[in-house]
Amino acid sequence: MIKRSLKSFLIILTATVSSYLGYSNPLDPAVLLSNIEMPKDVVISEIENDENEKIILKAGNEKFGMNHILKRHSKNYFKEESIKGIPFPDGTSGKQIIKGIEKVYKFGETDPKGRGNKKVLHHQMLMNGEKSKYRLVINDDNEVITFYKLKK
Repeated sequence: MIKRSLKSFLIILTATVSSYLGYSNPLDPAVLLSNIEMPKDVVISEIENDENEKIILKAGNEKFGMNHILKRHSKNYFKEESIKGIPFPDGTSGKQIIKGIEKVYKFGETDPKGRGNKKVLHHQMLMNGEKSKYRLVINDDNEVITFYKLKK
């Protein structure tokens, strides 16, 4: 446990200092979440569409938010978790996932297969070199539940 805490501290310290000094961009949220346990209500990103409507991507847990997306739909983080469905392309970063969520939110069409959620959108796009259709699920509180790649 101490080893994991020390590793987490060093990651945050290095990222903070190098970002502050202008040597690097802020740390990828996926790297941060895969090394540090964050409260589920921590906001990772606020995403706005062209109508000035916002959705919120929270750290979440196994059932919603960025943790859910990384644990269930990415092979790059949380390798001990079982993947559900088709994973994102190899090497897809957390920043790319957030950009994908933004694209689907801005340009996606309402998905007729949505079940009881406020919004279920889908959109075909290029992510990390692979063109595919992606689905975004948003709850009634405008929070991202999940985002994943659909079968071809």
